[in-house]
Amino acid sequence: MLEDTERSYDFSVRIDTVVPGATGAVSIHPEWGEFAFDPDTTNNKAVLAVN
Repeated sequence: MLEDTERSYDFSVRIDTVVPGATGAVSIHPEWGEFAFDPDTTNNKAVLAVN
């Protein structure tokens, strides 16, 4: 995928305890191995904030 490519994926989030200002992370990776076409896997994640 190119640098500015966008993809959408469905996922569920379960919140057990409310913690103001808390964040989490989401990363994407194949079920097996690595993305052979991706020379920089350090940018395969994003901050997830639920307010």
